[in-house]
Amino acid sequence: MNITKTIELEYFKFRHYKPFLVILGLFVFCFLLSGLSIKSLLDWFLEKQKDDDILKHFLKSGLPIFDFVDIWQNLAWLATIFKWIPAFMIIISVTLEYSQKTIKQNIIDGLSKREFLFSKLSLVVVISIGSAVLLFLLGLFLGLLYSPVKDISSIFQNIEFVAAYGLEVFVFLCMAMFAAFLFQRSGVTIILFLLYTACIEPILTAILHYRYNWEVWFFPVEAINRIVRVPFQRYVLNYVNDQILIQDVLVSAAWGFIFILLSYWLLKKRDL
Repeated sequence: MNITKTIELEYFKFRHYKPFLVILGLFVFCFLLSGLSIKSLLDWFLEKQKDDDILKHFLKSGLPIFDFVDIWQNLAWLATIFKWIPAFMIIISVTLEYSQKTIKQNIIDGLSKREFLFSKLSLVVVISIGSAVLLFLLGLFLGLLYSPVKDISSIFQNIEFVAAYGLEVFVFLCMAMFAAFLFQRSGVTIILFLLYTACIEPILTAILHYRYNWEVWFFPVEAINRIVRVPFQRYVLNYVNDQILIQDVLVSAAWGFIFILLSYWLLKKRDL
């Protein structure tokens, strides 16, 4: 089965499914709204704090988070806040197949389990690429609107953060896909996935790192979050962390591969 047919299969399944379309629209809306409104919010905050000695040096030129060169890392990190929304889309996509018995019907109609997984993986790829494209268009618009430098070399410097964001979304969605195959029920999966990714692992890794001085880069959520590092120290501490480390990319990509293999293992092991 080629990629075009698998995308068409997913499209025909969910084109009339309103909750899926609502979540997709919510993701695009939140993504664009955050980018378009944050500059005004920051300017308002700095104006309110103009008598604060610590922030006075920001008021000379504003907080240049949308200046070219910096904008791609800044936006990529901010956009990761919304990666749970497409993750819920993937969870719904997979668990709906179980609740409506369409996965069993697909297999009866001649679709192999590998092809079924590939159809879900194609949806993950499309959403990941779409998210990266959305980030690029938003960054280009905001940079051309606010950045004092607009030459071609400045615009495309650090553009690799767009691809890094796409990879981060892809691995995170692979993790969500594995969770959906594991638990098979949308409500349970969403709750447990949210608990683990937003609470359990962050708390566990913080304890292990800060109390016991353990290395925690190999935990999945930690590895995913390390692809695009927090960029804002440059404005407060004059500390620049503007590189994408190959170790972070490899560890995160390895987790993506593991989640895909585990999803396929669950599909092959379980009766439909």
